[in-house]
Amino acid sequence: MTFGKWIAVVLLGLASSITARAQLGVYGIYSATEFSGIQCYDPQGQCSSAGGKVSPTGGWGGIYYDFRTFGPVRLGIDVRGGTEHANKSAVSAAGGQNITTSHAVLGGVRGSFHTPIRWVKPYAQVSFGWNRTDASDPTLTEVNGLFEHTNDNFLQYEVFGGADLQIASFLDFRALELGIGNMNRFGSGTGTASVGVRSIGAGVVVHFPVR
Repeated sequence: MTFGKWIAVVLLGLASSITARAQLGVYGIYSATEFSGIQCYDPQGQCSSAGGKVSPTGGWGGIYYDFRTFGPVRLGIDVRGGTEHANKSAVSAAGGQNITTSHAVLGGVRGSFHTPIRWVKPYAQVSFGWNRTDASDPTLTEVNGLFEHTNDNFLQYEVFGGADLQIASFLDFRALELGIGNMNRFGSGTGTASVGVRSIGAGVVVHFPVR
């Protein structure tokens, strides 16, 4: 993808310009994200996903670059993007394949931590970015003869924490990643303007040192 290739070029350029020991990693995660606080617009209040919540699932890909060490903490930057889908809706009683979608790109600062158990690598990060989703908008548009909910643009921020487990010199298993945050709509839109975000995921990380 063009965006992914652009990010890779930028980070590799940074790596070549810094002589201190650093580390570059590429990862993939399968994640479930809960969007909450969404208003149900069904006349009888019976949306297909109850309780003002909907939980799409899907894949994320990302790249991080750790370049500075302070004691047991290594600081770096992280960029990720992902697409998730659900067959239920928090805004209407309608359901169906991929009726709720979410497409997001996030970037932020991360810190990983050395532990007495060398193969356990906890980390935490704060990320900000853009999410385009129809999770909270009841407006319908016709696409190829089918009606779909309208996508809105949101500013998303999320705090992540997790742990990678080393299984080879170049490969980690991302055993668990938890996230909590919020999304605030910008631009036009008629649905819920502020949506809570919680996520859980797991995946794999390929990493290698950069000098």
